[in-house]
Amino acid sequence: MVFQHLADFFETVSVDPRIGANHIVVYLALVNVWQCQDCPSQIHVATYEMLQLTRIRSIDTYLKHIKELSVFGYIRYQPALNEHVKAEIQFRKL
Repeated sequence: MVFQHLADFFETVSVDPRIGANHIVVYLALVNVWQCQDCPSQIHVATYEMLQLTRIRSIDTYLKHIKELSVFGYIRYQPALNEHVKAEIQFRKL
């Protein structure tokens, strides 16, 4: 399941000029969390956890790329309303 999901992702991004290295790193970190949570229909992630997984040092950079992944149609991103609530992520069919 995860392997096919990643294969579809890489096939799609290979022809999408909007996607850069940081988008790929964020997406791969999300897939890692998804797999660790036994591949539910949606995952919950905290920004600080994602910063550690991605090695992105700037919250602004991370948020820019996760929001763009949502705008570009790769994920559905529902931001957390405050720092004590995790954001909700759903993967879109590629």
